[in-house]
Amino acid sequence: MTSLSSAHSPQRSVRPPLTLGLDLTGLGAKAPLHTRARTGSTQHVSLGDVSDYLQLADEAGISLVTVGEAFRLDDAPRPDAWLDPAVLVSRLAAAGLLHGTTTIVPALPALLDPVRLARAIAGLQTRTEGRAGWQVPAPVTAGGVHAEIRRVWEGDRALSASGAAAPLLVSAPEDPAAAVVAGRHSDVVRLRVTDLEDARARRDAIRTAAAAAGRNPDDVRVVVDVVTVIGQDDASARFRADLLRDVADTTTTQAEPLTVAGTAESVAEVLAEWAEVVDGFVLVPGSLPTDVLAVAHGLVPELASRGLVPAPAAVAA
Repeated sequence: MTSLSSAHSPQRSVRPPLTLGLDLTGLGAKAPLHTRARTGSTQHVSLGDVSDYLQLADEAGISLVTVGEAFRLDDAPRPDAWLDPAVLVSRLAAAGLLHGTTTIVPALPALLDPVRLARAIAGLQTRTEGRAGWQVPAPVTAGGVHAEIRRVWEGDRALSASGAAAPLLVSAPEDPAAAVVAGRHSDVVRLRVTDLEDARARRDAIRTAAAAAGRNPDDVRVVVDVVTVIGQDDASARFRADLLRDVADTTTTQAEPLTVAGTAESVAEVLAEWAEVVDGFVLVPGSLPTDVLAVAHGLVPELASRGLVPAPAAVAA
């Protein structure tokens, strides 16, 4: 867990505002009990609850809401449950529950061939009127599934005429080599790193890969996943973060994420230091709804006071 410093970080050079994302995978019906907003004998995700979180994120100026592969709509075992993040987005769109300008980004595993996956994403992108992004695997085929999605979108006149924005492509590569592949195709690359210099090196490699592919490196946003635990004081926040870590699922093979615990002010201080190196963060709330509310009401205004993000709209208490 990152230690918190009271010293102010050096002045950030002139760069675009940070990209802020919020990960809501913990809303899933099969998420660990300590992360859920609600529990019950039969778990089902409420579209209304998800919509409320989307609205809160939009009001706070958070640009991305991500839903990971582990998200499940209910606790019933189904062979097609891996589609649940995309099904969630489709149902939200059908019910008119996608709010504001925040982009919702469901994750899809590499279980479909690139052409089928590309066409499915293109269709859902039209249904959501361009409000969705897609987290897809980085190194899939020779050209990458990302490139296939762009090819399908650009080659389909009906899609082009629909007026929907082209899909925002997000990837979360698990190793440096895959991150370079993502840099050639992705709009947003999520990193799981705990070392500042490692983050700097990976971002440099991604930007170099983007430039080599003929892209503007500034068009690729390299963000870091941050488990965020916010309390009234640093000690209580660290205690809760330790407790959450002790009861967390340890069977995952993913790299350990950066964890920052403290008050809104001290968490913002740490993120300001990292903001010298990366383009933003996907905030993973330690628990729901506690840390989501703390992000919206406390952390985002603190980041805005440091000039790292635009001042958010008024968020109702």
